[in-house]
Amino acid sequence: MRVAALGKTAVAAVLLALPGLLSSQGLEITPKAVKLLQVEGGPIALAKVSIRSASQNVQNWTVTATPGDPNDPWIQVSAPGGTTPALLTVEIVAWRGELKKPGKYQASISIKSGGAAVTLPVELEVRAANPPPVFSYLSGPAGCSKAAGYFDPPLCTPLPLPGISGLPQPAATYVDPNFGGRVRVMTASPVYHTYSSPSPLSAHKKYLMTFLDNGTWEIVDVTTARVRFQRKPCNQSYFWDANDDEVYYYLQGAAILKHDLRNNKSSVLIDYSKAPQKLHEIVRGGTGDTSKDNWISFWAPGEKTICALDLSHMKTYCANYADSQRNLPYGNIDFTLISKGTDRTSGKRYVMLIAPPAMGVFSVDLASGTLKLEFRGPESPEKPGNNDGACDPGERCFVGSHLDTLEDSAGIQYLVTNGENSVPCEVSLSTYQLNKGLDLLKQVELGGGRKKVLTLWRCGRGWVDEHVACAKSAPYCVVSTQSEARRPDDTSPYVPTPHAAEIVVMRENGLEIRRLALTRTVLFTNGGDANYWAAPRAAISNDGSVVTSDSNFGQRGAPRVTLIETGYPPKPN
Repeated sequence: MRVAALGKTAVAAVLLALPGLLSSQGLEITPKAVKLLQVEGGPIALAKVSIRSASQNVQNWTVTATPGDPNDPWIQVSAPGGTTPALLTVEIVAWRGELKKPGKYQASISIKSGGAAVTLPVELEVRAANPPPVFSYLSGPAGCSKAAGYFDPPLCTPLPLPGISGLPQPAATYVDPNFGGRVRVMTASPVYHTYSSPSPLSAHKKYLMTFLDNGTWEIVDVTTARVRFQRKPCNQSYFWDANDDEVYYYLQGAAILKHDLRNNKSSVLIDYSKAPQKLHEIVRGGTGDTSKDNWISFWAPGEKTICALDLSHMKTYCANYADSQRNLPYGNIDFTLISKGTDRTSGKRYVMLIAPPAMGVFSVDLASGTLKLEFRGPESPEKPGNNDGACDPGERCFVGSHLDTLEDSAGIQYLVTNGENSVPCEVSLSTYQLNKGLDLLKQVELGGGRKKVLTLWRCGRGWVDEHVACAKSAPYCVVSTQSEARRPDDTSPYVPTPHAAEIVVMRENGLEIRRLALTRTVLFTNGGDANYWAAPRAAISNDGSVVTSDSNFGQRGAPRVTLIETGYPPKPN
């Protein structure tokens, strides 16, 4: 195996406004000094300056921005003037901010009204970015070329499969010629696994849960790649037990059912329609897995209740999310998530309500037997509203879509998903440290919780989608990206786009990135729902040693499930 370490990368930016009050000609200006704080490369920082009249009268004002170095006009303001009250944005000229090297840069803004002026000092501090991850490959990379703004060669053309003529058949194996991952075809077509999370692999990789076009569920023996159980009672809410290969669960109405493969019987584990909860229906949203110690999360839409269940002790902890913070509403709930364990620093087990345009983060309160709201949001640092970090109505906030939770070797809990920046314009694989609270989106170089791990793609051709799934019991996550859609009759040469149709494994909190294999799946411009089920949606085993993914191998309507060895040693049972 070849391992290569590469140079530093750019990470995001935050702002800091110093509190204070200045007065001139009846104007109240806050703060008295502005500090902009960012990491080399961006995102760029901005700050807000409040301009108000000391009386009830409306007053006119003008503003001028002056850089400390006239040859480096990096500072700008959102308006040349206006009337009170006003909120003035002080920010950086985008391209200049992106090119700034670590150091401190001085400027000022002068606000004038009625013949008098107040000058506010402005300081921009640019901090060095942390080094990028180590990039590793089981072999290669082959067939890949470099592109500006990336530390790894992101443009990869699929190479011919060694030893495979035509489409790979069930039980066929091959070594990915681009990155060296060993791939095994586990099913015929059309057969799918469900989603990136929960993992379709049972506790110790004995079984693989799949479903067919006709809506029935089959369980495949991983060792033999043969169907072991057919037409099992199941639905999209299912999840495997964290410890027992022979047990999985699924939701039905307000109940959680337990299915034991040893006797092929389902039984009601807990029925929440009864006292004390008396819930009408519970939902998981088709994504999210158990924790390493067998906790799950769900919500009850009728009662506006979010819950966590300790399966080992059959204890349930809930909160009413409608009244969780100043009666601020959530949007349509997509799914819930639970951290892989209890955070070693904060001592909290986190439960997330993913409800665009906001995210609610709760923690389990063992003493009271309930869930406790930690925060809502947080507010985006790139386009802040009132700068308090919390997600208020009308503000742009963090919510996430295809995301999962990770526990690193130190026992710290993270969210893992993409991060989108305007400057630079890019989508990056990022981690978000949950115990940082409202500083979740602030960059780690600035004392926050966001770590930018890998630039997936930048503005321009090739802006595609990705899914994330993390192992329950080991510090690994898999990221799978989609390809650009092609016409079925398109026979033109393949044009690579950054990180398209790749399966990548992240070790720890972004310490290492292993590019494992190309998905070989092709999306078609008129594919409809078939494109969704042809997407790789890679999942990962509890110990991080294997990844399962779907691929149609370029044949429309013919996805099959594959298993890929990561090269990381399996964790002992």
